[in-house]
Amino acid sequence: MNDSTQDLSGKKSFMESTWGNVRNALWGCSVALLFGLAVLLVSVFSVSSPQAAAEPVTVKVEYYLPYPGVLPDSPLYKLKAVRDRLLLMVTFDEARKVEKELLYADKRIGAAQALAEGGKIDLAVSTATKAEKYLESAVNRVKKLSKLGRDVKSAIMILERAVAKHREILEGRPEFNPALKINKDLRVSDPL
Repeated sequence: MNDSTQDLSGKKSFMESTWGNVRNALWGCSVALLFGLAVLLVSVFSVSSPQAAAEPVTVKVEYYLPYPGVLPDSPLYKLKAVRDRLLLMVTFDEARKVEKELLYADKRIGAAQALAEGGKIDLAVSTATKAEKYLESAVNRVKKLSKLGRDVKSAIMILERAVAKHREILEGRPEFNPALKINKDLRVSDPL
């Protein structure tokens, strides 16, 4: 037998083994490229689909509302309202008045929410409007303090979150539109 038949029956030559490996490498690269292209096309088409854009994203405002306590439908509420006004009158520090007005606004918006859930819509709207008037007073007082040169940065940050939380609550019920109008006019960080 000659050398050529011995090569066929035994080992492969260097050229055959090298080209066989290159061929396998080309197949592997081709398959990997096709897979990558398929992944790219699927991701591009899924991002550009109109279904993904149609879903609205709702972001809740992170702001704590205190417990409202006695609600306006209680006979004791008039005493609470008088107490609140008296405490506000005897508070002489303007920064403390801002804190109290914000507390009263927060309690009243919570009360309005509870009243609306209980079906007392007219009383809820009236209470929500009073809440926004307290909030408006607090915003105006902070602006006045800022004009006087007082440091009100932390109060402004708190009021901005409060205004946003109140707006979130008011926008949740169409009957709160009168109070929502007051809220939408509030600008906490307007230039003075």
